[in-house]
Amino acid sequence: MRLAPCLIVLLSVSSPVAARAADDSGKKPFELVRELQVFQDQVVLKSDKARAEQRERIANVAAQLATFDASAWADARNARAAVIYVLSGGDPRVLRKLFASGAPLGVDERLAKGALAYGERRDAEATELLEGIDVDALDRSVGGHVALVRALLVAKSDQRKAYALLDRARIVAPGTIVEEAALRRQAILAAKMDDLDSFEALSDQYFRRFSASIFARSFAHQFAEEAVSRRYSGNEKHMAKLEVLLRGMSPDMRRDACLALAEEGIAVANVDVVRLAGKMAALDAKAQPLDAVRLMLFEAAALIVTDDHEQGEMALRLVDRSKLGVREEALLDAALSVAREISRPPMLGAATPEEAVSGEPPDAASSTVINDARRAIARADGLLNEASR
Repeated sequence: MRLAPCLIVLLSVSSPVAARAADDSGKKPFELVRELQVFQDQVVLKSDKARAEQRERIANVAAQLATFDASAWADARNARAAVIYVLSGGDPRVLRKLFASGAPLGVDERLAKGALAYGERRDAEATELLEGIDVDALDRSVGGHVALVRALLVAKSDQRKAYALLDRARIVAPGTIVEEAALRRQAILAAKMDDLDSFEALSDQYFRRFSASIFARSFAHQFAEEAVSRRYSGNEKHMAKLEVLLRGMSPDMRRDACLALAEEGIAVANVDVVRLAGKMAALDAKAQPLDAVRLMLFEAAALIVTDDHEQGEMALRLVDRSKLGVREEALLDAALSVAREISRPPMLGAATPEEAVSGEPPDAASSTVINDARRAIARADGLLNEASR
């Protein structure tokens, strides 16, 4: 299911919404959408305490837009509002109804049709229609949305083009949910393009400016996933930059990012990143002792598939099981099981026929166990997700 670039979704209208609709009856479409955008910028970028009110407001706008006469959309401000609403994930029937009425629209027909195609998930048609739209020639209220949607549509086929469009969206709509969405997507896209310098710079900018966003924790996990899968382990330059980035975060954001790095790092046995996450999280360990226990577990579990597996096993046995959640306790049990397997002495005796043919030395059994252990740890995260449901 495609995620909307912003937060607008169509919800059913409840009785409180109907009451609010009566209060807004004198407002025009562009005023309704503008008020919703302002509210969402405040909620998404600053706190998630007003989610209940946000749901009510979204439903109110959905109900109100359906009540306007077709002639209202000849006003460019109203027509742009309808386009913004649909590009933001709103009900595309708002635009479908306008086209069916045959009434003139106050915006470029190609733009409106492109928005409708996007809202109805006709992505190929939406890409073709919006491709010809000059973002810079649009009113800034809608230009950022168009640039963001165009980037989402071409991200898989043309990463560089998507990167440039995300950059444009940020410039056109600074300080809004459009910029927030574009920035986090651009950071991850930079990583996928192996541009680690840009990945770090954009991620640092996101964590500094949007750490209060309701999407920040989700981004922290995306950031961690990319960091552990790129060339960080053993790369002194980028490990140092990663440490500086973590030090610059707020305590709450640093804790979330370090836990995400540790969880992702253990899944691929990236000991360097797990150790760095533990070191950085220790800056706030006194305030969050339970997180310190979790990080100790992650680091110890990562160590058991390295030459320091004895140290890792000892650390695992020191973990206070009473301070772990279900998911972490399952990881502890799995890690201890792997540690016992690694510590088991190899079987001695004559080589099997397969070993004789392959030329594999008798002590290769221990290497096989270690490789199996690495694969087990790599699968652990997915398995534990299932176990905790």
